[in-house]
Amino acid sequence: DESSSTSEGGAKKALSDTAYRPGMRKIVVRKKCPWKQYPELEKFLIENRNDYLRHSAMNYTSQQRRFNNRLTERLLETAARHGYVFDESDFDFVAVRDRIRCYYKSYVQSARKRGIDVVMEASVAA
Repeated sequence: DESSSTSEGGAKKALSDTAYRPGMRKIVVRKKCPWKQYPELEKFLIENRNDYLRHSAMNYTSQQRRFNNRLTERLLETAARHGYVFDESDFDFVAVRDRIRCYYKSYVQSARKRGIDVVMEASVAA
């Protein structure tokens, strides 16, 4: 179920479960802030873009759902390693996953306006 906040293993995944370490710089990720303000997270999204686009062409199969959940978990792990903490009043696991989806959706829409079919390119690159 798309609205579920469980990871693939079925256990509830709280954002506070990520490995933030005391003494580390803490940067709070807020709801409307652009990814560019969090360079390590934007880099992660760019590095995973082709895989995301390839999976998005699957019309929401269970494989795509697993990929999206795992991508979200990996983004949260990356965030924790770099001292980013998602504001829990704005985000839960599903909200982070939706924010990732919106990032890629904006990328696709922007490319289409320039006449580029990035979903097709990602499929060909596979």
